[in-house]
Amino acid sequence: MANIPQQAEEWPAYRWVVMGIWLFASVCGFMVMSTVGILLPAISAELGLSPGQQGIIGSSSMWGSVTLAIPLSWVASRYSPKLLTTLTLLLGTLFLFVQGWGSLFIILLLGRLAFGITVSARQPARALLTQQWFPPRQIILLNSISNVFFGIMVGGGQVATPFILAGLGNDWRATLYCFAGLFLFLSVLWMVFGRERSTAAYQRRQASQDTNVLKGALSYRDLWICGFGFLGVTTTWAAFLSFFPTLMLDTYGVSLRWSGAILAIGIIVGGFTGLLFGYIAMNRGRERPMLQIMGLTIVVTYAGMTLTHSLPLLFVLSFVNGIAWGFWPILFTVPFHLRGIRPREVAVAVSFTMMMSSSGTALGPLVAGFIQEALSDLRLSLLITSFFGLSLTIAGLLLPFGPRELETERTPTTERA
Repeated sequence: MANIPQQAEEWPAYRWVVMGIWLFASVCGFMVMSTVGILLPAISAELGLSPGQQGIIGSSSMWGSVTLAIPLSWVASRYSPKLLTTLTLLLGTLFLFVQGWGSLFIILLLGRLAFGITVSARQPARALLTQQWFPPRQIILLNSISNVFFGIMVGGGQVATPFILAGLGNDWRATLYCFAGLFLFLSVLWMVFGRERSTAAYQRRQASQDTNVLKGALSYRDLWICGFGFLGVTTTWAAFLSFFPTLMLDTYGVSLRWSGAILAIGIIVGGFTGLLFGYIAMNRGRERPMLQIMGLTIVVTYAGMTLTHSLPLLFVLSFVNGIAWGFWPILFTVPFHLRGIRPREVAVAVSFTMMMSSSGTALGPLVAGFIQEALSDLRLSLLITSFFGLSLTIAGLLLPFGPRELETERTPTTERA
């Protein structure tokens, strides 16, 4: 393992290079997965997919994270974060080429599933690198910056993909090849500049690691509440990413470029407001009311987006929706501040939150697609799924934020129910 020995009290500026590249590569993976809604009309036209099959394709990249996140994090947290990141980026590149090459529904499905597994398997590296390079107080700042990256890249992907698709003659395969080229570049960039760091404090925490990592990480009640908050709100988000462009195109004749831009404005705004809300949480607290209000706002704005085709109003609703998505770094920081949690347990806890988020992202297209098949009404389907966002408000009511309150006692959830 390539480590750079440092004193525990030193936090070198190079940490921003390491985590900046890692986060950029990570959000590019989510960008690729989230643009499937833009590609689905072209994919469906060629492969003749039903709404249910479209929902399966939209959710398939998240299935691996849902089923394998915990065992993957347990295994992967044993190994070098640099090596883990390198392998998952290279494999992600390969599976993007497989998706573009496949001429059958099952090949596309398996390619997206395998790509999603590489994204999930990479997450333990984030937890370990964060603890190696950043002091605890700056973790919410780092997660806020990650939110900015997410907004720029995922939102930018929604804007750029329709133009890339059109520029390539509506060829969704060539579009996927472009994404594969991007991942190949990111793999080389990480191999050149990625580093690990070992401090005395980090080594002490590793040495005191409990033998039962899974039991230790999953015994925190607040971690389960955090995961529930992610589950519902990401169900709503994924449903809209997959089917809002189709709703606008088929029902109102709104082009993919406009619907992509509408979705993008919310994602981009959410990235930057996450930085603002992360700063407020780091310095002033008030996490609970912020989460409660943001959950309600997400429900109202998504519901409103199903009831109008006015472009100005849709942009306003998406903008306000994006402000509410600034909750992400607040909720995502919860696993890092649980009392007594150790490095490998943090890796498992972060993977658990990602698993719950991925579960919602996987459920969203499935729920929306099959409700549409049952009711023959895509607009009603998206309206129903918009209410899943209330999980964020519930999490805001239950999580005991405060100076030391999040660092709850290590008591199994079964005993605290």
